[in-house]
Amino acid sequence: MAASMKCAWARCLSTILLNSTKHRCQISQPLYASCSNISGDSGEGGTDQTGQEAGLADDTKKHRRDPGKAFTDVRVQKILLRLTGLDLDKVYEYRAAKGAGVAKVALMSDQQLKKVYESASYKALRKLQMPPVLGAREPIDEVLSEDPELEGLNTSKLVFIDISQRVPLKKRTIVVREPNGTLRKASWEERDVTLQKYFPQSGRKIGLPRMFQQDNLECMLDDGKHEYILNRACSQFEIDDPEYIRVTQRTYEHIHSNGKFEDLRSTRHFGPMIFYFTYYKKIDKLLVAFLEEESLEDSVDLVKLYHIVHPSCKSAEKVASMPDPTPLEIIGAFAEMDATQKSLVQQAIQTYEKECDSTDSTQLRR
Repeated sequence: MAASMKCAWARCLSTILLNSTKHRCQISQPLYASCSNISGDSGEGGTDQTGQEAGLADDTKKHRRDPGKAFTDVRVQKILLRLTGLDLDKVYEYRAAKGAGVAKVALMSDQQLKKVYESASYKALRKLQMPPVLGAREPIDEVLSEDPELEGLNTSKLVFIDISQRVPLKKRTIVVREPNGTLRKASWEERDVTLQKYFPQSGRKIGLPRMFQQDNLECMLDDGKHEYILNRACSQFEIDDPEYIRVTQRTYEHIHSNGKFEDLRSTRHFGPMIFYFTYYKKIDKLLVAFLEEESLEDSVDLVKLYHIVHPSCKSAEKVASMPDPTPLEIIGAFAEMDATQKSLVQQAIQTYEKECDSTDSTQLRR
């Protein structure tokens, strides 16, 4: 039965990978909608982080290129899916919500159970669809016309929106007439408010919810509500909104600082978090965590992901020159040449090797 379950998981994974390959460049409104609708969560909920925010700002300056191109790479997607894993107990973990169904018990044959498991695995993979990672959107600052003869006719701004049917929200025209007669395109903030009023989206509120204000956000992070914060961020913001990027990156940094990587394992946010650490060259702690779990496959996948995102790094060049590198040689090359915490990673490698030697010796004695 275990073998059949593993085959079912492999078939489901292949289907998702095929679909993501076909549509990897179509990051459009339907994809945004899918990001906000999967969670089904809604609601709102003091650490000194000046140095952390400054570090984020410095990292952003160093990485001006859009991360979206690297994130949608098929090789990156495959590795992120493997690292995310599939824990059905966690994916289908009960969450009290309106309309939550009652658990059903049924008597099944092995064949029926196999079909149900395949179906559950496929649905679980759909729930694990990762929110795309994009760079922050550029501000809108385009004046359409200057009409000084209209100055003084109104004391407030007038907002005009195209409410035609079947127009994607991203492409819907919204303009603003200023009291001084200037006609301009609406800013992103004005667009968000206007669209939510005319085309309300479930789980999204007008204005910034209090839970995303910095002090409240820090309190929720300290309470360990990482997944809840990220689900709400997907519901509230567009994925290229600077506020979305601020909230998600701060959440990732909090997880990184406290080593709580497992909080997001087998969730749709684990892949984007790993990509964030990889993109900004902060995988050392996560790599050590994988080695401490004696998960060599995950450790190698993480280093390979690093090499794909940063192909010109020293360890990538060294590994490429090796005829047939072993997993530990790949990890060792990274630890020696590109690790920011070199001694920490090398110590984790040595501990892993000792554990393997001890296990082999025990098996031989038996």
